[in-house]
Amino acid sequence: MKKTTISLLLMLLVATGCGTGSTENSSSEVTEAKAGTNEISTINEVDLINYRPETGVTKTFTSQGKQLFTEYIVDQNAEYLQRIITLGDMQTTQIVKWTEDRAAVVEESQSSSKESILKGYKSVEEVEALLDLSQKQEGLEMTKLDTVEVPYGSFHDVIKVTKKEDQMIMTIFYAKGVGMIKQVYETTENSEKEVAELVKIL
Repeated sequence: MKKTTISLLLMLLVATGCGTGSTENSSSEVTEAKAGTNEISTINEVDLINYRPETGVTKTFTSQGKQLFTEYIVDQNAEYLQRIITLGDMQTTQIVKWTEDRAAVVEESQSSSKESILKGYKSVEEVEALLDLSQKQEGLEMTKLDTVEVPYGSFHDVIKVTKKEDQMIMTIFYAKGVGMIKQVYETTENSEKEVAELVKIL
């Protein structure tokens, strides 16, 4: 599978999250939290609302030192979050239905408008589940980690989401008050791997 295909899948499957967590900014070497050393078993006690990103911020993610995509949070209310994912010249607007125990993309379109459409908005169906505390979603597993480091800094109480579909494994990490901070895409057939990490928040 070519890198361009991997990048497109990264863009299509990215996920977010808001809250009041603490961040330690640094440019230290990236280290991924190791399963079995700092996993916490209290994932069911987590309030997913705390893992949304703040409105108006732009987050930049890089892979192998090069910018891969950005995530801009247009608006949010008690039930929904609106964001724009930009990968190269491609911009995708997503509406995410986000509650205390579940988050799912309910609408997406090739749009770059920064005008909020959330007033009076009601979703009809789900496009893709992102987070599910019930863990009844097939192919989706969630755990909680003490600490995860990315180029932007060190984050605590991080949610790790692993999604398995066919010959693809996508692992996404969410931090309080920031949302997605890291994304790992792997193919089981060709053993290809690409890592996107948060480097900047504006």
